[in-house]
Amino acid sequence: MSWQVSIDKLRELKLTGMVEALRQSADAGTVNNLTPLELLTLVTDREWEHLQNRKAERLSKIARFRYVASVQNVEATTERNLDRATWNRLAACDWIQRGQNLLITGPTGAGKSYLASALGQQACRQGYRTLYHNCTKFWLNMRQARNRDRFDREIRKLSGCQLLILDDFGIQKLESQDRLTLLEILEDRWGRASTIVVSQRPFDQWFEVMGEPTIADAICDRLFSQAEKIALAGASRRKTPPQLASNLPPP
Repeated sequence: MSWQVSIDKLRELKLTGMVEALRQSADAGTVNNLTPLELLTLVTDREWEHLQNRKAERLSKIARFRYVASVQNVEATTERNLDRATWNRLAACDWIQRGQNLLITGPTGAGKSYLASALGQQACRQGYRTLYHNCTKFWLNMRQARNRDRFDREIRKLSGCQLLILDDFGIQKLESQDRLTLLEILEDRWGRASTIVVSQRPFDQWFEVMGEPTIADAICDRLFSQAEKIALAGASRRKTPPQLASNLPPP
């Protein structure tokens, strides 16, 4: 029996996953050995997988990650202060469903950004809307948004994502507008959406990085109250670390 007619119809309907499943099964000569229910299950599962993959690709493109990363390629060892059980739990992304935060520190080159990107791309594969930002560029963009009456629109965009990744936090001390922006973002997301903050500065220096004590206290409360913390260890793989602001203590 030729299955080409059915394949052509499925292709016209743009059911790409079903087309591939039926074509591969027909080419292998196994399609006639399947019961109608088995065949329906096969093509339906393949179409579902195809749609999920396309959705993940679309979400990943929107997120604009720093690295192409995979949770399977992350080295989880005691030497890095990241055990396999913890990493597997984080890769399951249940913490995103609960709206919890993840705070990652470690020396330059320890793999912090890769770690965050891997979790972000895993979140996309599970259907979570995700955005990735480098903090230096992010603060500048948000300041410009305030000056051009686009700030509320940018805040709504951030509010709509289920996972927000802020990388390279604390390279410079936050300016007044940056503190207010971060507080507004965290207040809006607290308890309902997750944020990953990545920094080469130890956690006990974050308060000073934020500047004004009252706002810093409010920011830290929202960051740390529902957060898991990872302090990565390991030697730097980079030759030149990013330049830190001179008015702050060394990391």
